[in-house]
Amino acid sequence: MLKKCFKMILGAFMAFSMVACSSQPEKEAVSILCPSGAPALAMLGAGLVENVTIDYANTDVLQAELSKEDGEYDIIVAPLNLGAKMYENNPVYQLESVLTWGNLYVVGVEGTDLNNASIASFGEKAVPQLIFNYCFDSSNMNITYYSDVSQASQALLTKQADCALLAMPVAAATIAKGKENDINLTILFDLQQEFKIKSGMEQSGYPQASLFVKKESQKKVSYVLDEVKDFIDQSDEDAIGKAIDEAGVETLGVPSKEICVKTWDKQNIRYEKAKDVKEDIENFLNLFHIEIQDDFIIE
Repeated sequence: MLKKCFKMILGAFMAFSMVACSSQPEKEAVSILCPSGAPALAMLGAGLVENVTIDYANTDVLQAELSKEDGEYDIIVAPLNLGAKMYENNPVYQLESVLTWGNLYVVGVEGTDLNNASIASFGEKAVPQLIFNYCFDSSNMNITYYSDVSQASQALLTKQADCALLAMPVAAATIAKGKENDINLTILFDLQQEFKIKSGMEQSGYPQASLFVKKESQKKVSYVLDEVKDFIDQSDEDAIGKAIDEAGVETLGVPSKEICVKTWDKQNIRYEKAKDVKEDIENFLNLFHIEIQDDFIIE
């Protein structure tokens, strides 16, 4: 009798467990569009989540997708100024958070004078040029703009330029490559620190790569955002390295796992809710003469 009662209780418990499990809603699939480099590293946490797909693209594709009224992706990671500008005419993707706070550095031989040097740069008419011009009086500087950061790096390594404006982790990779070829390169200027001094802001850096969410997708992506934040806040070097291995350095568009892990702090990857850093956002967008729309930031 006791044995029969035990079986009945066990059966009832298992049935209850199955009902409880089946009552939990299955997490919906989430699609993400993201640039390569530091923004891709900031989204490593999302890449570890089931039902999440991440496509990597250049600025032109990001702009095109932010302009679509139907919004093909649930989440788009893009430069803050680009997302804000696109929202003016197509209010589909709202600003949820800022992921990176500047990763620009001037690299060259120690003692190089920017006013008398040939400078290789990238990002003409975009954030790199704007931040550089904000930090320095560049009106009389000899600057050559290249189509991307890798070409600016190559110009420095082949001595076509005396120094270069580079983004991390490419800056660190360039210094390492120079050492292999007996070129002693170093970081001459940290533009995040220079920006802090010039702007009078309390913290170093400026809001750069940001996370935008399609209005209709805000509820279903919440679990992904939690994973992104937790990964940035809690992951150590081993976890970061494993996540990079899983995604692949070529897919992420970064030099190597070792350099990415070593330069993690200098990439200024930090998850901040947009509603909590409005002053930083407004000050940065003022450089582009962009005013924030009333419902641009998710409250």
